[in-house]
Amino acid sequence: MTDDERRGSPRRNVRWPIWVSDGREDVAKGETTNVSRSGAYFLAAEDPSLRSGMIVSVRIGVPAGEEKAYVLQTVSGEARVVRLAPETGGSGVALHFSEELDPFNNTDDK
Repeated sequence: MTDDERRGSPRRNVRWPIWVSDGREDVAKGETTNVSRSGAYFLAAEDPSLRSGMIVSVRIGVPAGEEKAYVLQTVSGEARVVRLAPETGGSGVALHFSEELDPFNNTDDK
């Protein structure tokens, strides 16, 4: 069984900006490595103020619009921090969305 089969929704390798909040303030920001409807993995340049199991608010900047007019639309929701991992250049953070998000709805990366 592949990782995507276990996850239930395929991941796509995309580099999009992401902001994570604890409800009061942003506790991490970075760039996604991969995203699916059920979760995301991102690299935070600074050591994030996160811990495994923490419930957070997530905002992902998703490209929208025409090719020559780069505009970001925001996809947001709630997620649980599943894993933190040291990475070259920062910390890797795995998130599982509380409800499925559809970040690919308005992109050419379907």
